[in-house]
Amino acid sequence: MVIGLLRVDLLIPDCNSLKDKRSVIKKHLHYLRKTYNVAVAETGNNDLWRRAELSFITINSLKDSVERTLRQILHELDHAEDVQLIGEKMELL
Repeated sequence: MVIGLLRVDLLIPDCNSLKDKRSVIKKHLHYLRKTYNVAVAETGNNDLWRRAELSFITINSLKDSVERTLRQILHELDHAEDVQLIGEKMELL
């Protein structure tokens, strides 16, 4: 069994309040959770308007499947119009 953990650091340039940030993050969390069947949470920078740290976890018996899922999530976030991916860290356990 392989457990994959992906942490991403995001910049949300158009946010002017925590309420704006939450609406942008919530949209992405819901979509990515539903599309890729991963556990996801906002794990850092909770009080900053324009920054967010998100963590994704997936489990599978195949390492390639775990890596593919996490790379697809990175691709989605990298091509999102309302957030900018500024950092990432992927771990396989």
